[in-house]
Amino acid sequence: MKRRASTEPFGPNEFWWVIAFCLLAAARVFSFSAAFPFFNNVDERRHLDVVIKYAEGQVPRGVELISPATLPYLSHYASPEFLSRPEEFEDSDFGPMWKHPVEEVAPTIAKIEEIWGRTPNQQCSQPPLYYLGAAAWFHIGEWLGIKGAGALYWIRFLNILFITALVWLAYVAARMIFPGQIGLRLGIPLLTAAVPQDAFYGINNDVLSPVCFGLVFVCLIKWFSQKRVSIALGIATGLSIAAAYLTKLSNLPVIVVALAAILWWCIAEARVGKFRAAIPPLCGLVFCAAVPIVAWLVWMKVHFGDFTGAASKAQLLGWTPKRFVDWWSHPIFTVPGMWTFLAELIASFWRGEFMWHARIIGFKGLELFYVLSSLGLILVAVVALIRGRDKQANETQWRVLWIAVACVLVPIVFLASLSVQFDFGACLNPSRERPYFFQGRLMLGALIPFAMLYVYGLSRLLRNDANLLLGIVGAIAVTITVSDALANSVAFTSAYNWFHM
Repeated sequence: MKRRASTEPFGPNEFWWVIAFCLLAAARVFSFSAAFPFFNNVDERRHLDVVIKYAEGQVPRGVELISPATLPYLSHYASPEFLSRPEEFEDSDFGPMWKHPVEEVAPTIAKIEEIWGRTPNQQCSQPPLYYLGAAAWFHIGEWLGIKGAGALYWIRFLNILFITALVWLAYVAARMIFPGQIGLRLGIPLLTAAVPQDAFYGINNDVLSPVCFGLVFVCLIKWFSQKRVSIALGIATGLSIAAAYLTKLSNLPVIVVALAAILWWCIAEARVGKFRAAIPPLCGLVFCAAVPIVAWLVWMKVHFGDFTGAASKAQLLGWTPKRFVDWWSHPIFTVPGMWTFLAELIASFWRGEFMWHARIIGFKGLELFYVLSSLGLILVAVVALIRGRDKQANETQWRVLWIAVACVLVPIVFLASLSVQFDFGACLNPSRERPYFFQGRLMLGALIPFAMLYVYGLSRLLRNDANLLLGIVGAIAVTITVSDALANSVAFTSAYNWFHM
């Protein structure tokens, strides 16, 4: 016989557990944001430059050079530890510039600023939402008297707010979909809090993607769970979609999934003769999503020459489009190539891409766990959905879980399709030798749907035993948190980090 799902009501204990998850995630992000020096290998210099441009009221109007206001940060506070091996700098490294007399390091600083001052910033074409928020946060820091290296870390610490909001949104989504299953209600935010994605330890626009699409996902749940959709929900959904697009262009696949889901809902409403009542919220959605997105597209077309800015970025990086007939020689169409793509994509989705002394930070055994458990549990979730609609799942759960499946799979297909379309020339990542878009941060918008599927698949595997589910998710959370701390502990030894200032 099937075990009944827990029907334990919401209570203060549940609330405080979720608060604890938020605090643990915030503490982790604070610790490693402070421990890692500047500037990490995931283009942190250029993301900082765009933040500074917006802080100065300068919206990029093309691929521009690094701003003069950014150069002092790049020359004074950079560490060589991310991309240089110890033997490459231990004899010639000055150590932190701020520990030396000004006259001693002045020639080196001038040379660094001269080099970076001639460097174009390919991130100028990125959508503006994260940079506007980070610029406002930067000004708050200035008002508080935070300057120099402190201002850099202050921008990083904005991620504490993002991770806290993300964990809470994961709980809200889980509570709405699984109101009678406490194992899922707590397991999903717990896993979200524990995912050791190091994008949250640096300055970049990827960190806002899961929050913005998390809002979209919560709105979608409301669309499918309410008997009558309000205009307010239509407006909230439209604004959330606009926010997701204006954060990162790589959120486009999950936005397409969201729009397809709403189209699916419209067709269902039309079949039962309720489409007339759906027109006002749909109009609110379309208007609130279309106006800011179209305004940005027009800005990009006028100033960058194309609607997304992707063409100018590809040209700057040396990427050239391949002919359609040349796509099929790509190694992704072989079993080893597909495994390389999926394994690295899933591993980096969990752990990120930070390097230390020119090596990716992490443990190979744990990465194999990330890959196998993700593929296995998502497969279990899909099989459970296919097999006659889980008897414990109502119609809303069934539909939303399928939307979650699409939110995970469509970005993977999108990144695979991008991988085959370009010759990457002399670019280092992706490269001709490894021609894959397997940077997991590019699909961070799908983090909450992924966590939902992962924990749901584990729940089905455990026959919906709430206590066992929470015990195993807790063990996974502890294991990856401790492993992440051990792997990243090298950063605490850096003389360039926040703790040494």
